[in-house]
Amino acid sequence: MTEIGTPQETHSLNELKRSIARLSYIGMGLSPEMDGRLNELRKAIKSDANHEEINQLVDKISKTLRTLEDTTESEKVEVAEQEVDLLKLLLSQRLPAKLKKTLKSMQRQSENMDAAAVANNIVDAIQKFLQQAQQNEKSEPGLLGRLFKRNKTELNKVQNQPAVSEDEHWLSEELKSSLLHLVDQLSVMDKYSELAVKLTEKVVQLEKITDLADILELITSAFVEVSGHEHEQFEKFLKSLNKRIDRVNEFIDGTVNYSQQVTAQSNQLDLDLQNSVTEIKDSFEASSSLTEVKQSLFQKMDSIVSRVNSFCEAQAANQQQLNQNMVNLREQLRATEDESSRLRDDLAAQRVRAQTDPLTQLPNRYSYNERLTQEYNRWRRYRSPLSLVVGDIDYFKKVNDEYGHTAGDEVLRVVALFLQNGLRESDFIARFGGEEFVILLPETSLVDATKAINKLRQGVKDVKVEFEALIIQVAMSFGIAEFENNDTPKAVFARADQALYRAKEKGRDQVCCQRAKLN
Repeated sequence: MTEIGTPQETHSLNELKRSIARLSYIGMGLSPEMDGRLNELRKAIKSDANHEEINQLVDKISKTLRTLEDTTESEKVEVAEQEVDLLKLLLSQRLPAKLKKTLKSMQRQSENMDAAAVANNIVDAIQKFLQQAQQNEKSEPGLLGRLFKRNKTELNKVQNQPAVSEDEHWLSEELKSSLLHLVDQLSVMDKYSELAVKLTEKVVQLEKITDLADILELITSAFVEVSGHEHEQFEKFLKSLNKRIDRVNEFIDGTVNYSQQVTAQSNQLDLDLQNSVTEIKDSFEASSSLTEVKQSLFQKMDSIVSRVNSFCEAQAANQQQLNQNMVNLREQLRATEDESSRLRDDLAAQRVRAQTDPLTQLPNRYSYNERLTQEYNRWRRYRSPLSLVVGDIDYFKKVNDEYGHTAGDEVLRVVALFLQNGLRESDFIARFGGEEFVILLPETSLVDATKAINKLRQGVKDVKVEFEALIIQVAMSFGIAEFENNDTPKAVFARADQALYRAKEKGRDQVCCQRAKLN
């Protein structure tokens, strides 16, 4: 007699294999090596591999997961355009030469830095300059003098220029707009919505650049905390997943041991039955009377029944333990699937938030860069027409000055919705920053793009923004450029930006376009 396998045992083992195959999809996407290991496991299960092969594959998966957890490598994130703009705006101010040199060096290095690091470095640079200025010029009163003013006599002697006036240290509206846009990124998260409101109030009340360091420090701290919280959540999930896979590994080990025990017990029962049959035969030959044969036969049959009963009891106990382990495994699998689903939903929601401007609900600059790369690669491959448009709300600063920033926000929301509804489904629009928008028009030549955007410009003039008891009317200027020859996205955007500048110079509420220069 060989290995005994009841239908119930076969069903349990098949159900176990299906559970392991489903469980393996949870770990997909962690790393290419992990994906390969899990694919091998599923193939082994489908091909009905033996328990030893499956156990070896599970051991490899456990080692790979531990290695992945131990080597936590922080991935680089996209450079935040708001901070890069902040550096540009700071550099556009009349700053002391030493501070300006430091900020220029920082701007060159910011390409591979995340948003929090850029803002933090700006704060450090300003604070370090203040400390040096305080040591070198203790006689100068106030933060304003320490940061931006030099000794007027020295300045006139060395540079033969008038001293920097107080008026030139007021914070520009462009810089305020960039800061507000950055704070908006925090407002979409419930935990930081209250902080975002307070930061917005502080930014609106800002008047001088010298008050910028404290605001930047608060914003930096908030983004660092957000990044740390998300990393902590993902790390907890990985540890939880690792523990559950270890439990699955233990269950598989127990199942393999159970299978080995069944085989050993079956072989032993087979051997005992063969020995009993042999003994019965021998007793028949050795017995001289029917009574002796009958008595010997009863003894041997009792022995056989006792051994079979012991075997069945052991099998029933093992089967009961296996069933309980299966119940526990289902619970672990269900909990892991729920947690994995929650994490996927959180990541999807975070991705949407990261790519959406919280004020206008349009795609933001990060999303624009991603879409631009796709459209540019498609244009290079198929050479279908592709146009890029840069639009700007005319006299937007005047709206903020006369009606307040809340009115300006409402103007941005209404105009953004109109622009989005006025474009085709295949077109793409994003808020580029402040009151500026960027549009991609696939399959559209420069001539057709000019016609379409002119129609859009006319429609914007008819938009009436209702704010409290006021009706605010706005207009927009646009610059258009088409991808030509061996163009790069940077070159095309520069041409569209130049065309927008011309539209502003011509009196605003205009659409201007610019082609590439002929070689």
